[in-house]
Amino acid sequence: MADITYIPIRQLYPHPDNPRKELGDLTELAASIKENGVYQNLTVIPGHYLGKQEYIARCIADGGDASAAEAAWTPKAVWSSEDYTIIIGHRRAAAAQQAGKFELPCSVVDMTEKEQLQTMMVENMQRSDLTVYEQAQGFQMMLDMGDTVERVADRSGFSQSTIRRRIKLLELNHDNFKKAEQRGATLSDFVELNKIEDLDARNKVLETLGTQNFNRAMQNALSDQKYQHRKAELIEQLRQFAVENPDADYSTHTHVAGYGYWNTGKDVEVPDDADSVAYCYKVSQNQIDLYKERDLGKENAETAKREEKRQQEQFYKDQLAALTNYMFELRRDFVAQLSTAECKKHLGEIVRFAVDAFDSNYDGELTIKLLGVAPPETDSVDLLDYLESTSVFSDQPEKALLSLAYSAADDGSNGYWGWVWKSDYQSGGYGWEENGRLDAIYTLLVALGYEMSDEEKALQNGTHAIFSTNAPKKADAPCERCKAAHPGCDKCCKTCDDHCNAFQLCRKEYGE
Repeated sequence: MADITYIPIRQLYPHPDNPRKELGDLTELAASIKENGVYQNLTVIPGHYLGKQEYIARCIADGGDASAAEAAWTPKAVWSSEDYTIIIGHRRAAAAQQAGKFELPCSVVDMTEKEQLQTMMVENMQRSDLTVYEQAQGFQMMLDMGDTVERVADRSGFSQSTIRRRIKLLELNHDNFKKAEQRGATLSDFVELNKIEDLDARNKVLETLGTQNFNRAMQNALSDQKYQHRKAELIEQLRQFAVENPDADYSTHTHVAGYGYWNTGKDVEVPDDADSVAYCYKVSQNQIDLYKERDLGKENAETAKREEKRQQEQFYKDQLAALTNYMFELRRDFVAQLSTAECKKHLGEIVRFAVDAFDSNYDGELTIKLLGVAPPETDSVDLLDYLESTSVFSDQPEKALLSLAYSAADDGSNGYWGWVWKSDYQSGGYGWEENGRLDAIYTLLVALGYEMSDEEKALQNGTHAIFSTNAPKKADAPCERCKAAHPGCDKCCKTCDDHCNAFQLCRKEYGE
């Protein structure tokens, strides 16, 4: 066992490869050392590594040449024998200096460079206040020194899977990682990012970590990832009866089906007339569209236009439905994770919400999922009787009340959209619509601690970009026929052969 030696603080230097780069707040430790002294000795090695500038300065002081000194210096190659390098105890040394101490108890040991690094790694890996990124760097340094994952696991006490997951975090953007840590992101949040395979996508979601937009960003990235995996399968299925045509659109072809981001679970269905009709598909970023050729000369232009609009509306509806369900999943997951204690704190809000929302239309399957209890073995069991038999009402009555009421009030089709009349254009279509019932759900969830993402807020107030994609376009200018019939009118359509509803408005306004 090494002897204890009291060494002046001015002769103690931090190790340049100490994995803990930030020592944190030393105020409390410094106060304790000032009052009680240092109970645990530091572990040090004799001598210390000279930094480049320090080495050059000493060479010049000894009459040497600066250029020659700079050329001769290599990291950790030059030692100063009268001082010491700290292996274990960097925080204690810094806090003692802050407390005004002049010397510290130290165990002076001899170690190879590899032994120094391994000792610091193992020591720091046990610290609860070590940041996730510092821990990951420590594991990587141990591997860089020749250790295997198995040996690092034995020495550090962490499982091999944990070590591999930590090291994977080093792929992430360091600056954004630190910002996320400062925002209070948890280790489980960082581990969640590993579900995203593409590094660029992972770093993009990392920018939202620790904010109210993280869950939505994760959901979006995983949906896109699922689509990218599915994309090749869909294209292969389409190739069995169709050819790719990047120029296909509604003006030259009839749209048959869409496969992609919004409906990844949908399989390609081979049309009955695939043997006699030419089919083609078009691949875009988030969608693969299937078309078939049409004879424009035989089609009624008005019928074709109505069909085109119907198809566009259906596609728009599918997008709205999928987006609405995504938002429901965010709300559902939040309720599922609420603790009984949190429900008790807000029992008043829950009861008021339940008075309006609770009825016999609760969703039994969703209620079971929110409460985290095992489902009944048969569907014939009354839900309330089953919950009573599992002691839910006695063990977590507040959470049971919330779960039943919530399952009766919310589902994946509950959104801020519908078929609405657009008076400016005298036509109907899918678009933004107020939803007081969903507003009430969000009011309760926010009271319980839920943070609405920016996308949810935009859907609620109608500013989401999706609502502008389906807005009908006003004519740039009235057509010559309309201008002649109704001088000064700026509401007529611009196509002579196809008067839009604005033409009817014009007639009504001018009394013709």
